[in-house]
Amino acid sequence: MNKNIIKNYAMNLTKEDVINFASKEGISVSEEEAELFLDTIHEDADYILDGHALEIIEAKKDKISEDAYNKLLELYDKYKKFID
Repeated sequence: MNKNIIKNYAMNLTKEDVINFASKEGISVSEEEAELFLDTIHEDADYILDGHALEIIEAKKDKISEDAYNKLLELYDKYKKFID
């Protein structure tokens, strides 16, 4: 899939989008975690889309709950085919 399409979509996400998606995936995230996610996407979108998503997830591990971290790893495995 075109990385520019993915980047465009990600850059337009809101905290509410993140919280709602997490809820649909069965995980509760705080507003702070949603904000951290958005800040990370905005700062590192190209790096993430160049195949370094797992590295970014690991770097943020201590800043999110264990449940959110584990779910993020699960979602990474599920969706990595779209960014690799």
